[in-house]
Amino acid sequence: MRQISTLEYLSMSKARRAWFKFSSFILNIPRAIGRWFRNLPHKFGAFFGKIGGWFAGLFDALRYGNWKTRMSALILGFGCFAYHQIGRGLLYLLYEIIFVLFMVFFGAKYIAKLGTLGDVAQVRDPDTDLVLIEGDNSFSILLYSMLTIAVIVFTLIIWVKSIKDAYNNQLGYSIAQRAASAKDDVGQLLNHKFHLTILAFPSLTLVVFTIVPLMFMILVAFTNYNRNTIPPANLFTWVGFDNFAAVLTGQAKGLSGAQDASRWSYTFWRILGWTMEWAVLATFTNLFLGMIVALIINKKSIKLKKFWRTCLVTVVAVPQFVSLLLVSKMLNNAGIFNSILFSLGLPTVDWLHESASLAKFMIVVVNLWVGVPHTVLTCTGILMNIPDDLYEAAKIDGANPVKMFSKITLPYMMFVLGPSLITTFVGNINNFNLIFLLTGGSTGIADSRLATQAGDLDLLITWLYKLTVNGQQYDVASVIGILIFIVVAFFSLIVYSRIGSVKNEEDFQ
Repeated sequence: MRQISTLEYLSMSKARRAWFKFSSFILNIPRAIGRWFRNLPHKFGAFFGKIGGWFAGLFDALRYGNWKTRMSALILGFGCFAYHQIGRGLLYLLYEIIFVLFMVFFGAKYIAKLGTLGDVAQVRDPDTDLVLIEGDNSFSILLYSMLTIAVIVFTLIIWVKSIKDAYNNQLGYSIAQRAASAKDDVGQLLNHKFHLTILAFPSLTLVVFTIVPLMFMILVAFTNYNRNTIPPANLFTWVGFDNFAAVLTGQAKGLSGAQDASRWSYTFWRILGWTMEWAVLATFTNLFLGMIVALIINKKSIKLKKFWRTCLVTVVAVPQFVSLLLVSKMLNNAGIFNSILFSLGLPTVDWLHESASLAKFMIVVVNLWVGVPHTVLTCTGILMNIPDDLYEAAKIDGANPVKMFSKITLPYMMFVLGPSLITTFVGNINNFNLIFLLTGGSTGIADSRLATQAGDLDLLITWLYKLTVNGQQYDVASVIGILIFIVVAFFSLIVYSRIGSVKNEEDFQ
């Protein structure tokens, strides 16, 4: 799109300006993506530069350190013992002993089999079904290998710190500076390093219960772990990018048993299209309708404001799954809506299972009932904080209500709601409750082109749930999870970098 001057832009009509902004945003997305990829080497360079700077001290210590410092590379804490830091030296030495025992009796045997995920399959007696040979467990090998790698990385950090502490003690000793005692270390951890003390346990639990399982699930996408290879009775192994090729292009062969790879690809792109369509509809219908209702309630001429706000709070207070289960009963064949139609002599309608188009329309309508109260309450808080001086000044200048809304109210609300819109959009992409509790992800109309467990109303997240819980196809489910993350990260980063509340942070302060 060609660049236009400010004069050309101001000479446009409002409709043409709106279209120009929208088309500019869409056309600039590839440019923004290209810019992000061009800056990626610099970001990686800065990241690895920081890591290199951290290791630079290690190279200096090994190069210029004395024999006591260098011995710390073999025996953790040796440099601390040599300079009378007994407490710190004991901790380093104790950790090294624990690490060696951990690797000898636990971690090494799993790391050794990580390349194959097991070689010996379990053998059972065909008559008694008793286990004759226990065999390898691919699941345990992969999971505990991830845990062992996390321990090794942490040990590397401890190892570097031990050498650096020994070198610092050497430098301090050369200028007759006393090394910090155990009492000094405890005092630091309770004072200016207190944040490390507080964050140590949460960081440990984050690694063990979040990062390690997350890495495990990512690696599952590169295996053939499914209902046909569930341990310990069976072994699964690495398949590289075959799962991604099947889901994205339909080219891989023999994925998850009898399923044809082309069906996986067809299903993924169809469900992705509906997921994005749903996320856009759900986000913007809630936004604009909620904004209109909030403006109506907050008008000075409207009475019983507290009553209307209480009604909205009541809707929000009811657990969403209760509301959705109730609505699903109301919309079924024997529900209240069909009872009313029948009593009026009109034909009944299967609102959620007659056709995909009708079901999708009803899903969006139900989402308005569930989501609009949240938007109204948020917008109400924003409206209450818009300075009245702005409206009074606009009235003095002769602005009508439409002008005041377009120039004051709407920009202010969109400025504040910008980051919230991203969160709402992401939440709708992963809106499991509404789709699954309302429809189960399907109208019940068969489509032979869809892969196993998929329904014509499924979002990616509900299909992922069915693949894992019902289909036990963990390899494809892991691929879907990674692709959901990529989609969410893509839209979040692109939109977040372009919204006014990020680019012009001081505008409404």
